[in-house]
Amino acid sequence: MRERLIDGRDLQPPEPLELALAELATLAQGEVLVLLLRCEPLPLYSLLEREGFVWRSKRGPDGTNEIRIQKAPD
Repeated sequence: MRERLIDGRDLQPPEPLELALAELATLAQGEVLVLLLRCEPLPLYSLLEREGFVWRSKRGPDGTNEIRIQKAPD
């Protein structure tokens, strides 16, 4: 499984969202986009659901949110 990584922890909004949307537009079935953020991107989740993606989010001990995004299975 191929992973793409966006480390948005030191980026200012809306740059992490814009980078994620650009990557999601070319994400192939089976690929995973890993997004690292210091916040919980609640607006992103509704957009992902609407566009047919699934995700898992977990908060690390340093406060980083790791969001793993994939296309929903057919």
